[in-house]
Amino acid sequence: MNPRLVGAALQRLAGTGRLVVYDVAADSAPSRATTSTPFVRGGDDWWRFVQRRRALDDGLDLNLLVSLRRLSPDERLLVVGWGTAFANSFLLVEPSDVSVNFTTQAGVTDFASANDLAEPEKLIRAAYAEWVYWVRDRGGDLESRTARLDVMNPNQTIWQTIWDQLPQTFDAAEFLSILTLLNLREPELFTGGREVARAIVPFLTRLGMPILYDARHVMQAMRQLINAGLASAQDPQENLRTYRGPGAPLPAEISDERLALMFR
Repeated sequence: MNPRLVGAALQRLAGTGRLVVYDVAADSAPSRATTSTPFVRGGDDWWRFVQRRRALDDGLDLNLLVSLRRLSPDERLLVVGWGTAFANSFLLVEPSDVSVNFTTQAGVTDFASANDLAEPEKLIRAAYAEWVYWVRDRGGDLESRTARLDVMNPNQTIWQTIWDQLPQTFDAAEFLSILTLLNLREPELFTGGREVARAIVPFLTRLGMPILYDARHVMQAMRQLINAGLASAQDPQENLRTYRGPGAPLPAEISDERLALMFR
């Protein structure tokens, strides 16, 4: 089985144009002396991947990042978070089978032979998918978790499957909880004349935050904070009228779009 055929089949299975494939073999993988150092070493394939990833690192939407092999915890962090401005916008997917390695001809051939699969798309569906995401533990450290994605249905794509699972993993209440903590602990992120829409930024930039699959969750959380008197907003459409509950809550008819343009 030609690795190029595998790559083409993976493009079709992905189901989104915002796709970057991590095709770096183990011998070209990035490494660092300690987990705290910003300095990374890697082969030419690694640096080519970084360039491709940069093209999608714009914070405009979520991105699918598919690895052709299973990764170690440290390599996962480098693949998603090293050198990225919007790390939490990259959704990492790996093969569900730990023996799969599509970065080498031998790895492709061995897996295809073991599964007796001649068609590239069936081969890919048999190998994928494990979604990897991060949360913060009680000590504030990053902890990776995985969720199995069933893509054996020929009409199902990786993107659609992961999109269906996001609301089950990160519900609206979690966005409110995290935003409340940020508002209390890091008020400088939001205040100082910044637009309310800026509250979205941490959910795109920081691994361990809920993944921003629906910006309305953030705006609804901001609305609740304002109405509870834990935050305030000034409306430029009404001569900077200030809203801060419970005495001056946001009127229900004010849309999320208008709220996003108010100032903190």
